[in-house]
Amino acid sequence: MKQLMRNLKLLLVLFLIVSVAMLGGLVFQQYRSRNALYVAAGENKAALRSRYAQAGDIISADGVALATSESGSRRYASDRTLAMAALHIVGDYTHNIDNTIEARYQGVLTGSDRNLLHQFYLDFTGRGLTGDDVYLTIDSRLTKQAYQQMKGRRGAIVLLNYETGAILASVSSPSTSPQSVIDFKDIPEGSLFNRALRGVYAPGSLFKIITASAWLNAENFDPERVVTCNGESTVSPNGANESGKGHGEVNLSSAFRQSCNVYFGEIGAQLGGSQLELAASRLGWLDLISVDKLNTTRGRIRTANDNTAMSWLAIGQPSGETQLSSTPLQLAMLAGAIGNGGVMQTPHIIDYLKDPLNLKYQNLKPSALKTVMTADEASDLEEMMLSVVNNGTGRSARVTGARIAGKTGTVEVTGQKNNNALFVGYVADGKKPLAIAVVVEEGGSGGSEAAPIAANLLKAALAQ
Repeated sequence: MKQLMRNLKLLLVLFLIVSVAMLGGLVFQQYRSRNALYVAAGENKAALRSRYAQAGDIISADGVALATSESGSRRYASDRTLAMAALHIVGDYTHNIDNTIEARYQGVLTGSDRNLLHQFYLDFTGRGLTGDDVYLTIDSRLTKQAYQQMKGRRGAIVLLNYETGAILASVSSPSTSPQSVIDFKDIPEGSLFNRALRGVYAPGSLFKIITASAWLNAENFDPERVVTCNGESTVSPNGANESGKGHGEVNLSSAFRQSCNVYFGEIGAQLGGSQLELAASRLGWLDLISVDKLNTTRGRIRTANDNTAMSWLAIGQPSGETQLSSTPLQLAMLAGAIGNGGVMQTPHIIDYLKDPLNLKYQNLKPSALKTVMTADEASDLEEMMLSVVNNGTGRSARVTGARIAGKTGTVEVTGQKNNNALFVGYVADGKKPLAIAVVVEEGGSGGSEAAPIAANLLKAALAQ
């Protein structure tokens, strides 16, 4: 009996020794992993290259690797055009562009954001040095096509799902190759700036959506209100006018379809700055929006106690002391909210994250950002936006077999030779909940330049 007890004690001691040894080994591996993940204390290129040596992949919604680590090197999309198209979202491992997936999700990609227990388990399985993968909502095919549509011109395109908030394409032009950014040479001027999320543009006649909303909600709204447009302002000699001949007698619907400056200039002066600013705020114009961990620029509006200035502001053309600007993302979200019955969705660029053992986490969960208008108002605006594409200034945005609602915009910019061209729109027939914003700097006319780009991308997206 005593011998049996001694044997049991010996086995217990041996078990404890082995357990402590294993625990010690795992702790050492944990320490080793952490040191490897934080191998670089500084932000020099060599240190960052080492940090990303075993970083996770960045994958598009259609399964294309936009960034991956192979043999200790960080590589980007093998298709050069796609790599340039996705640059402002994906980024580079040197973080020369900071508002990107590579920069803002560094901890996920390198694994350094993991909690101790999770890292401990991955170390035990031998996968502790590998970072997590980031799966995006953007589609590589639509992203590439959007970039090609810009033809090197300055501007931006945002295409999103207005029911889920998933961004399918976010393109800024001009761009450059990831390697040029890493080397920080041969970089075209302005090619590192994300115009889609951070660029702010005067909206031109796109703002007539806001003015129409303010008028629909005004206490003295008159659906039968008619303005006679002969091309000259009815507000003042210097008020908002037409560059050509007038439109004759117009009401809200026909003025919206023909983008009549005289009608909306008169309505804007009557409404005044406070009501226009209130409508802009209600419709999300002034909201500070984030796209998961990516930052955007807030829209701006500054009104004036001057009827002439307000007539111009109401048609989206700031002048004098007034200010008016928005990002392409905000414009796409506004169009999408109308298509979604007045509900604006929170935008997302991350579909989900995945660890080295294929465990998915932080899956995209669609959520409403805010309700910007009633369903009835959204329906009224939709009817007007459908007429723009079917019979008005946005005919070039038509897509065979689909009902497209939209609004064109053309705006003068001080210092530019040509006007900026803009278009916002969405698919209104329920086939696919797609909304789009297109901005072409110095493009000339929204109807002739921005609208056809939107049509091409919506057609491609509907075909997928």
